[in-house]
Amino acid sequence: MTENRRSLAIPDLPDGRGAIPMLHQHLRECVLDGRLAPGQPISQVELAQQLGVSRTPLREALRMLQEEGLVDAETNQRMRVSPFDPSQLDADYACRILLESLAADITAPSLVGAKLDELDGLLEAMESAGAASDTEAWIMHHSTFHGTLTGGANGLLLKQLRSYADRSVRYIRIYRPAEPRAWTASGHDEHVGVVEAVRQRDVAELRSLLATHLARTALRVLADFAPSYEPTAVRRSLAIVANERATTGR
Repeated sequence: MTENRRSLAIPDLPDGRGAIPMLHQHLRECVLDGRLAPGQPISQVELAQQLGVSRTPLREALRMLQEEGLVDAETNQRMRVSPFDPSQLDADYACRILLESLAADITAPSLVGAKLDELDGLLEAMESAGAASDTEAWIMHHSTFHGTLTGGANGLLLKQLRSYADRSVRYIRIYRPAEPRAWTASGHDEHVGVVEAVRQRDVAELRSLLATHLARTALRVLADFAPSYEPTAVRRSLAIVANERATTGR
């Protein structure tokens, strides 16, 4: 794993409970990008001192991260950044495959005109970021790309989908920064195919290509991270989407 030396410092927090939303978002990003490393014990006293905040808003922010599955509470009440677990990644990607296919199906009718132009622009932005080995820029554009494909779904569905997406991309952000061109280039043709399915108004093809793209990413990450693990949930979720297409012909 590449060591992440970026600071945890956060500027200009408001006082009291008003600090909680910003503190939660900041610590969430620190977990997702590896500044708080997988499995790292969390001393609330030390972390509060480092961040320059009191323990009350910090405790609430950590509780929110615990609800998201990003930190764990041990039996002695000490907290730890959630470690990487292949079964959790398998489950996260499986849920993401099913929910993102559904959300894209709901959103597809609205992906016309300016929205389609936006998808084309994001393809170009991802390709440029990948060629420049700019991992964080690629991840930002990639997140926007998938968000555009699913943005017409219900807000509660999108909230769940974002949680699964962030947890799954966490593995990529931490474990694969050394070879960004390899893993960004491998998905480019799949992204192009997804946009072409949108352009052709082929919703069944859109669902299938999106599910296949997510499953391929999950299987590659799991093969690198836990080569002996059998990703049953990812394979079954992909089969469900593919079988639904074959059965309905939609």
